[in-house]
Amino acid sequence: MYGGTRRFIKISTKGKYLKKIRKYFLPGLKRWIFFMPIGLIAIAFGIALVFKAHPVTRIAQFTWNTLSYIADHVPPTASGIVSIILGIFLLAYAVFRSSKQVLNIVAPDQNSLLDTLDRMHMANKGVKIVAIGGGTGLSNMLKGLKVYSSNITAVVTVADDGGSSGRLRESLNIVPPGDIRNCIAALAHDDEVITQLFQYRFDEDSPKDLQNHSFGNLFLTALVELGGSRNMADAVKQACKILKTRGKVLPVSNTPMNLEAYLEDGRLIKGESAIPEAGGKIKKLFCTPPIPPILPEVIDAIKEAEIIVYGPGSLYTSIIPNLLVPELIKSISKSSALKIYICNVMTQPGETSGYTAANHVEAIKEHTQEYNADFSKLLDYIVVNNSSPHKKQLEKYAADNQYPVEVDQASLKNLGLKIFPTNLIQRGNLVRHNPSKLAKSIMEIYSSNLGHKSKLIRMMLNK
Repeated sequence: MYGGTRRFIKISTKGKYLKKIRKYFLPGLKRWIFFMPIGLIAIAFGIALVFKAHPVTRIAQFTWNTLSYIADHVPPTASGIVSIILGIFLLAYAVFRSSKQVLNIVAPDQNSLLDTLDRMHMANKGVKIVAIGGGTGLSNMLKGLKVYSSNITAVVTVADDGGSSGRLRESLNIVPPGDIRNCIAALAHDDEVITQLFQYRFDEDSPKDLQNHSFGNLFLTALVELGGSRNMADAVKQACKILKTRGKVLPVSNTPMNLEAYLEDGRLIKGESAIPEAGGKIKKLFCTPPIPPILPEVIDAIKEAEIIVYGPGSLYTSIIPNLLVPELIKSISKSSALKIYICNVMTQPGETSGYTAANHVEAIKEHTQEYNADFSKLLDYIVVNNSSPHKKQLEKYAADNQYPVEVDQASLKNLGLKIFPTNLIQRGNLVRHNPSKLAKSIMEIYSSNLGHKSKLIRMMLNK
């Protein structure tokens, strides 16, 4: 009985090792790694034949005699050259094929493993960037920035109360996931596929409870529920790990914010989604609770930041809501990072109708003054678009009362800002920032200000 058991174990063990050996001959990475030492051995024997070196060990002597017998009618030098050429071919081919296998895993859309690894290495050593905002503007910029650095922290507003996010916020009392979802998708390794999945919305033919909900919102909500503490920050960390994001996404607070706006006509508008629809000029924006508690990780990210970017995005419903968190303003004021504001290309009805670039900055200044912050320590640069949209685009936007933002350079200089004008427009039907152009502009500003880092940045800018 026991003998049969031992025999079974021996057979099983032997089968296990045979299976492992067989894997090295199957198509894939292991097979090509196996051929590398064969190539090296062929090169070594070829050199031995050329220089007529004599082996030392018995095994080497046996191999030498075998080779001599095979090459009895061929001069040793010629045999050695053939062996070297064969070895180099095997080694080069194995390296080439194994590189292709690795490339298919690491970056299936790229053509060169060396270029991909070089860019990944530089990105891991990249600049520490904190991007503050919300909406589609922030997520759009992150797609460009992740090429230059993996040390990105997106700080996202938690004031959204409309659509799918608003419904989940109201029913479950959680931080609205919509803007956070967009940023996670933008920083994900394969942003095209993930974005499509995260942005997928269940249509009217879906069950009533799912109608108009985004899959990404439900995904984040499920992670919050699994955590059991209604903590969106922890859920976001898990989502970033699952999707292998090139950077972090943090809600500015774990407490949902309720926005309210006083308009110049005396009206008080409550709710983030209602403010743009009110159709008035915003005089003052505030929130409840009046002092939202900041997420501690946000303070840590700002302390380590080398660049802090505001926007792009809706001025009053994406950017300024973050600046209503007093601890955020204090942290930015103490930071030695380079601070850059990305101005919108077009005005936005209900928020910035008739606004110039300086008006955008003045609104930020007015909403941070009550925290006794020195504005010169909050902002250094403004990036503005200096190219004109196509005529058809201008006509289309004019029908919705949207026009290009005027760049009033004299007023911006009076506010103490340095201006970086450049072409930022992306091709297409919509007038939006081009992620690559925008990210390149930010890196160029940084490189020109910090010479000791400029070599690395310039190498990446030239890629």
